[in-house]
Amino acid sequence: MNQDEQTMPSEQVLLKCLELEWQDHFQTRAQTWKSLEIEAVLAVALVGIDWRLGNVLATSAVALLLIIAAFFGSKITIYHRKVEVMKFTHIIEIEKRLGMLVPGLFGDVKQPEPFKWLDVFSLKSNSLLFVLRMHTILLTFGIIYLVFGWIR
Repeated sequence: MNQDEQTMPSEQVLLKCLELEWQDHFQTRAQTWKSLEIEAVLAVALVGIDWRLGNVLATSAVALLLIIAAFFGSKITIYHRKVEVMKFTHIIEIEKRLGMLVPGLFGDVKQPEPFKWLDVFSLKSNSLLFVLRMHTILLTFGIIYLVFGWIR
């Protein structure tokens, strides 16, 4: 038995690793969407508080909270793309070792493209860009609400 055969994980270990990589990918994706859901609730709360209370301080506080949430939601989304690229690197390597990367066998698993800021303003479309565009819209909405709340 040579050195490579001794260190090569068994098929069972590789299958478990593949399962865990996919689970981690799905969990990361769920967290990305959850941050956007939280921001949407904050945006609705912002409008509701402004309409119901009409208090500039309360409205400003919620607008500031929305701005902070959208900013950090964007950062989380970008970080999650880095994680996704890493996870797909692992998934593709494990599938190669298992002999699963036969063209046309299951459909091809492709490496996601790394994030580039200019893509947010392009016509490209994928989940990451959609979520980032929504973060940007909600961030802008919060800023506009904050500024105009103090002007009126």
